[in-house]
Amino acid sequence: MPAKPSRTTKRTSRRPTRRNKSARVSRIVFFTIGFIALLFFTLYGINYLKQNAAPDYSGKMLSATEIDNLIKDIDLSLTGAFFEAGISSKNIESKKVINKEEENLTWQYKDIRVSPEEGVTPERVKKVLEQSVIKEYPVEYKFKSGKNSLTALININNITTHKIQFDFNKQNVVKAKAKQDKTEKVVEAPKKEEVKTSDKIKSTDIPQAASEKKEVVTTNYPKSKIVIIVDDLGMNKNPIDQLLKIAAPITFAVLPNLPYSTYAAEKADKKGWDVILHMPMEPKESSGYTGTDAGDEVLLVGLPKETILTKLNNSLASVPHVKGVNNHMGSKFMENSELTELILKDLQKKGLLFVDSKTSSQSTGYETAMKLGMKTAQRDIFLDDFSKSSGYVKDQLKKLIEISKKRGYAVGICHPYPKTLKALSEMIPLIGDEVEVVSISNIINSSNKLGRN
Repeated sequence: MPAKPSRTTKRTSRRPTRRNKSARVSRIVFFTIGFIALLFFTLYGINYLKQNAAPDYSGKMLSATEIDNLIKDIDLSLTGAFFEAGISSKNIESKKVINKEEENLTWQYKDIRVSPEEGVTPERVKKVLEQSVIKEYPVEYKFKSGKNSLTALININNITTHKIQFDFNKQNVVKAKAKQDKTEKVVEAPKKEEVKTSDKIKSTDIPQAASEKKEVVTTNYPKSKIVIIVDDLGMNKNPIDQLLKIAAPITFAVLPNLPYSTYAAEKADKKGWDVILHMPMEPKESSGYTGTDAGDEVLLVGLPKETILTKLNNSLASVPHVKGVNNHMGSKFMENSELTELILKDLQKKGLLFVDSKTSSQSTGYETAMKLGMKTAQRDIFLDDFSKSSGYVKDQLKKLIEISKKRGYAVGICHPYPKTLKALSEMIPLIGDEVEVVSISNIINSSNKLGRN
């Protein structure tokens, strides 16, 4: 008979079975924990995207509220598109807002008439509108071209919400006048004394701060300083990325609640650059804009004081890392000394600085801030003009440098136009021996005298 297996043999044959069973249990436990963790993070990620993603309007009929919100988004996008195309507020000949109703739907229809200046072409306008509005939003559109005109129609769910008419006849009138003036000069040459008078008239193009004699502030700086503030940031990503490549601390003035407002502020702060809130304020209607055109949370003269402060604080909360505020538009609001003092006192309590953009010669912002003892400054020169070349920006930058040499510092404001970005990129590396580009807080915090423009 064959020998019976020993107990030792039986015990050794069971041990692998127990180890295998224990390993299987461990694998099941780890797999279960991993699956739960994966499920948790997946659901968390989906919820985060839902909360932070832009509304998806595509492929469906929109409610009245969704259409209203979309019209507001398009209005903001059009403001940025106009800037990018080289169209400013003075080119807006008229803007009508008409309440329309169809069945159970009520919406605001915008009829805008624009007279672009020389250098702005229909092709350029089309391209910018297609890139910044038509591709970004689920709209239907149609362009109608006429003799020296272009009409853009924007529809949402088969209703027309925007009609924008671009009239290029003004460009021809300007060209004809320039040609006539040139002919008159050839036929009737001016006397020497008249030429001198003409030159004096042209000298008024020089900014007031540069032409008037002002008290020179003595500083200990080896070089004078200039501040370059870029307004209207937050609508498009590309200008922000281009500015970030410049080897100098540009001050970012960021509009609230735009698609790239947080992106602009985060990127600038990471580089150690100053971020200020570009606060929308009510303009005069003579500028071609109404209060609603200024942007989200705009401060209007007719609002209750509590509402004004709420809007200001909502906007401050929407842009991270802000060190201060300057006004966006605001030619009407900043002339109201009572309301200006109201918001400046609130900013002062928060330890924030204020820069008066001087969109109106009657602005009370800078003087009021000085009386309150705030950290403040005001704009010396607008460095750009939507219709001018990059050469114009370079010339304005030279004027800014001359002001800084006389006073020790100077503040320039510009916008993210393509020609401006080109000029800054080319010019800033060349001016290092003459002047130092610094952030706005550097100028204001260096000495309390430096705020006194």
